Amino acid sequence: MSSILIIDDEDKYLDLCRRFMPEHEFLGPARNHREAMQILARLHRSIDLVLLDVHFDIPDDDLLPEDKSGLLAKGDPRRTFERLRRSQGLHILDRLRRRYPDLPVIVMTALDDLPLEADAERLHAEDYTYLLDDEYLDARALKVQVEGILVRAERSAEDDGPFYWGTAVAMADLRRRLAILARGQLPIIIQGETGTGKSLLAREYIHPHSQRTGAFMAVDLSTIPAELMAAHLFGVVKGAYTGASSSREGVLARAHGGTLFLDEIGNLSLELQKSLLLVLQEGGYRPVGSVEERTADVKLVVATNENLAQMVRSGRFREDLFMRLNPATAVTLPSLRQRRDDFQHLLEFFLERVCQSGYNRDLLVQYAEQRELWVPAEDERMRVTFGRKIPSKPDPRRIHLLLHQNSYNLLEDFNWPGNFRQFEMVLSNLVTFTLVELVDRVDQIEPEAGDHDARPDVIVIQPRTIRDLLRPFAEAEAELGDTGSEASDDLSVDGDALALRLRVAPAESLNAISCEVERQYLARLYHHFSGDLSRVAEFLLGEPEAGRKVQLRMNQLGIKLRELKRSRAAN
Repeated sequence: MSSILIIDDEDKYLDLCRRFMPEHEFLGPARNHREAMQILARLHRSIDLVLLDVHFDIPDDDLLPEDKSGLLAKGDPRRTFERLRRSQGLHILDRLRRRYPDLPVIVMTALDDLPLEADAERLHAEDYTYLLDDEYLDARALKVQVEGILVRAERSAEDDGPFYWGTAVAMADLRRRLAILARGQLPIIIQGETGTGKSLLAREYIHPHSQRTGAFMAVDLSTIPAELMAAHLFGVVKGAYTGASSSREGVLARAHGGTLFLDEIGNLSLELQKSLLLVLQEGGYRPVGSVEERTADVKLVVATNENLAQMVRSGRFREDLFMRLNPATAVTLPSLRQRRDDFQHLLEFFLERVCQSGYNRDLLVQYAEQRELWVPAEDERMRVTFGRKIPSKPDPRRIHLLLHQNSYNLLEDFNWPGNFRQFEMVLSNLVTFTLVELVDRVDQIEPEAGDHDARPDVIVIQPRTIRDLLRPFAEAEAELGDTGSEASDDLSVDGDALALRLRVAPAESLNAISCEVERQYLARLYHHFSGDLSRVAEFLLGEPEAGRKVQLRMNQLGIKLRELKRSRAAN
């Protein structure tokens, strides 16, 4: 039995759900945001799902936002309150997402003229539905959505899968999408910045879910000389060219019946793009120097950190191949800086990984031996935990890495232009630098316990060490004028307006792109006006007293003011 909270100003949907889904426990309904927050404060760990209505016919004082002065000053108060009632559920969802970012929510409405898609996606609703005022059809629609979400959550709890999924709703959506795409015959395009895990995703998730029995073959096209690329992909027969002393199979042959992953597909020449197109269209190819056609049965997955559509427009990529690669279902992996909801999960995973490998594991064993803690056998893993608080009781069989809140903030607020690769390298160095000092100078730095309880099981990671490791990256990024540095030359004065040069990559939806544009715009305005939100509000709204509105919007978009302040100070 699952617990489902209904947030609604009426009993209609509660009665409907209890009659048609008696196998679940339905709580509520919470009549407004205060009642919802009170229930969640008590029971959020046991609530599996929230059903949230959009229209709330409730008293003015119960409506969000609490401060309505700015809204009321703009027009007819009656119309203002009516608009708030019609969209109150979205205001509640915004509040839920700030406090409970991973709680699954289905947004529902019976209003035909209230578009939900963009707002539901922006606020990371798990799903949304338009109800038809027909008990049978509404119950069936809700049941399909409810059971689907609960089953996915149950599977996720049983099998967390590789680290990169995390716990955020957006990544769960991406996981479901790729599970479907993996089983089909069509190619898959994976987009994303360098280091976001595109090849890992293809190897560890798409290929196993493709249900193919052949091998997984990966090729990084950026590392192969142009003159050897055809032979590497399609194979070569003996004597085809000088140096071809024997016949060799290409990766297409070795991936037959399996998955072929082509990384950096934009590096493929126009001529070879045509050859790849023939593979997709006709399922055949010829090795270099051969007249014999061979069959290619592969699940093709390609990856790029470039904009393929832009490459088509500039003539660097064939339009017919682009369309054959199935661009309508392309997926984009978010960068590490876009995964704030998952940061704790990702940090713990990578710290665990770097502690169990090579030199760092040897250092941890030395540390444990010196302090008479538990030492694992050769085939055992070190027992390491992580947190931001000192454990209440010492555990001699376990080492606890302590990240002070300031240390955690330094890591979370960093831009991570190299994504997971850079993240893992920095964390590995961080553990090494921390342990070497403790191991090499044990006699000088380990205090006598005296009247205090000794805590050798706790290793503190200092903010200074983190700052020293991150400083070279921050300095290099500033010199290169990277997008994360909020460079002022991207913003220029054009009469009474400010012209902004944007950097926009493909995304899952137009809403995601518009949010990214708004993030860049607000961040540049923040720097242009020297961090004065009142001046930003005056420029945007003509209301210098509306700085709080600007700050709230920046928070909704995931812009960290603390990070912006730090980048201003660094520059």
